[in-house]
Amino acid sequence: MSYWVVTLKTSKTGVMLNMTLFKGKKALAFIASVIASFTFAMGMEADHSASAAGQTGYVSTNEGWRWLENGQKYTGFRFYMGTYYWFIDGVRQDSGWREAWGMKYYTDNEGRAVQGNYVIDGTAYNFGDNGTFFLRGKTSGYTDAGQGWKWYENGQQFTGFRFYMGTYYWFENGVREQNKWKTAWGMKYYVDNVGRAVEGTRIIDGKSYYFGNDGTFFLRDSDAGTRMIEEANHWLGIPYMWGGATQYGVDCSGFIRLVRQHAHLTDLGRTTYEQAAYLRAHGSQPKPLSQAQPGDLLFWGSVGGEYHVGMYIGNGKMIDAPQPGMTTGVHDIWDAPLAYHTI
Repeated sequence: MSYWVVTLKTSKTGVMLNMTLFKGKKALAFIASVIASFTFAMGMEADHSASAAGQTGYVSTNEGWRWLENGQKYTGFRFYMGTYYWFIDGVRQDSGWREAWGMKYYTDNEGRAVQGNYVIDGTAYNFGDNGTFFLRGKTSGYTDAGQGWKWYENGQQFTGFRFYMGTYYWFENGVREQNKWKTAWGMKYYVDNVGRAVEGTRIIDGKSYYFGNDGTFFLRDSDAGTRMIEEANHWLGIPYMWGGATQYGVDCSGFIRLVRQHAHLTDLGRTTYEQAAYLRAHGSQPKPLSQAQPGDLLFWGSVGGEYHVGMYIGNGKMIDAPQPGMTTGVHDIWDAPLAYHTI
């Protein structure tokens, strides 16, 4: 008795067809081995299928891994390996919205219920952070939703200023901007190297700019005189003190020095005559009071012999530290001082 046996063998180069001739007892032995192998495989499959009967959990069945409850394919959430997964007819479901217990959930591309802030189809959603996983709503504020820290408004990446951690930051498509000019509400602003809107005087690309000191942050189109007046109004009521130049006491030139220091302007010197001399040396020449502009400095005494200084604010008024027993404030101009345009 003879049999030809055909076998297939796979390799990296393809599939090879082998034909072998078995005769006599060898042929009978080969057929018996094939039957035994087939019977064993069928028995293993039957045993595997039977082993799933009545089980609960994530079980390897003849259809693959399935979640069973008492041997039945389960639909819903189940806790497994430290988190929750969603199953339909026992099959784990990936990347989709789910509803259970009257709440909405979302499972990621590995079937896990997400929590925290999570971006889905371009919108950021908040699923809480206390292990409950259900949808709270769309994300708002500065947070990491899996794409780095960004500012969101109602789930969308925001562009513009937002107040955060005590100051204003500018965001572009949710991302904090740095070292850039920005325009908002018809005004110009500048954000520094950590994204904060700047104020006061700042040197940007070698040029000086003034952004105010009142918490509004916008660029002022003003000269040093205007800045001095704005700053001086923060230092009213300081008692007169001979030689003083601090918040605890000032004389006339000490007051000018204190104001300019906080307005981030050039130090003109300590004494009245030093301040007048500095202005003359840098192009500001004395002029009569009738030509004075708000922000100009007024000096009493001869050129080179100045003994009092005040800050002109217009309408016959000035801000100065007048004399012992008085405080810094707005006072009438007396006599005929000379005016210097401040720098």
